[in-house]
Order: sequence, then structure tokens, then C-alpha cells
Amino acid sequence: MVSVATDTMRFVEPILWEDRYEARFYNASYANVENAVGNTPPLLACCFSHEPVNEAAWKLYSHAKAGLGARCVKLKINKKAFRDMIVRMNPGYRLYEGVVNYDLDGYQIDNLHRRQYPSGKLNDLYDKMFGSFDLSSYLSLLLIKRPAFRHEQELRYFMVPQDAMMRGDIESANLHIGWNEILTDISVDENCSDTEIEILSQVLRSKGITITPKREFIYSMRDEFITIE
Repeated sequence: MVSVATDTMRFVEPILWEDRYEARFYNASYANVENAVGNTPPLLACCFSHEPVNEAAWKLYSHAKAGLGARCVKLKINKKAFRDMIVRMNPGYRLYEGVVNYDLDGYQIDNLHRRQYPSGKLNDLYDKMFGSFDLSSYLSLLLIKRPAFRHEQELRYFMVPQDAMMRGDIESANLHIGWNEILTDISVDENCSDTEIEILSQVLRSKGITITPKREFIYSMRDEFITIE
């Protein structure tokens, strides 16, 4: 969740994501994994997409909602500016970035923690993920998602608390963001009214953001008769 009005962005622990598979390797015990100590820290994460047009996203985030809650806004950001800013404005964390991996099927994900599959066949993926375990291995596990969600084309940012006192039951945090420095474009649900767009524009202007929100028409096309050559 983001809030331009309060200059924040919500990062949460993976346990709070709706898809229970997201927390599978976050909640796991690494007691039997060599070098796991110190390399499986609690962390916060936020998901983005590098897919510019995604019909499913507009439907997903407005599903079963009413009023303004049923209106979606797509914010396009400058990634480099975002990375620099979130580190600068939230010095208590270390930032990591990764592209979500959709290549493993459900059976592979279900058995990734086993040296052998239920059939008795050796699991080559086990050695790849746990053989030389480090923080990168851990974050790679947190980037695994089932192929059914491939359309999302997610990019994830992880924020790892550096202060030991911050670790534990952190659940979520509203991290500071200077939206006027990172926003490059803003699109709104095609069903947004002129009044709703104006309300959003007023909030943007109050933060020094001069971008004019525009409607994104997923189903639009030019009304023309074509002849197949």
C-alpha cells in the first residue's frame, strides 16, 4: 500500500501476503542448513511489476471493493531514483532487489526442501538452493512464485533491518518516500470520474507533483473496419 498524501510506502513481512506459498520459505526452519545462521533474517518486502499493461492487475486490486476503494491508480516510478531514495530516507535498513522466479511448478516448490522427491529420485534443486547457502540463497527462495501468477511479472524489494533491536515481530512498516522525486507517470482506472481524478490531482499538487493522471483504457481500440490482406 502506498500513500502519496503521507509520503510513505507500506512494506510487510511475507507472512502477511494473501498467497500462503509466499511465506513457505520465510517461515521454514533452517536449523539443518549449514551456514543458515545469520543468513535468514526477518525482513520486509514490497512488490512491483515491470509489466506496463496488465488487465488482471486492474481487476484484482478493485475486486469486491466499493466507492473509492474500487478505484485503482498505477504509479510509474524511476527505479534508480527509488533505490537511492529509500536507502537514504530509511537508514535503518539494507535494500535488496530481485525478479520473481516463476519457473518452478507446484510439485517442485512443494518438495524443494527435500533431498529426495517422494518417488525416491534425487532432488537436484536441493543442492542448488541449500548446498552453499548464504543470504542470496535465502532471498532467492523468497522470490519463488507459482507459474499461475506469471502474468504479474513481479519485481520485489526487500528491506532488512540492520538494528538487532528492530528484528522480531516487525510485521509491517510505513517507509518514507519522496514521491515527487520518483514518479514519472500516473494512470487511473478507466471508470474513474472526473471528480475522482480531480481529487487525486489536488493531492498530487499539494506534494509538488505536476503529473496529470490519465485514464488507462484496457479494452479500447480504434473503431474501424479492416480488410485482411
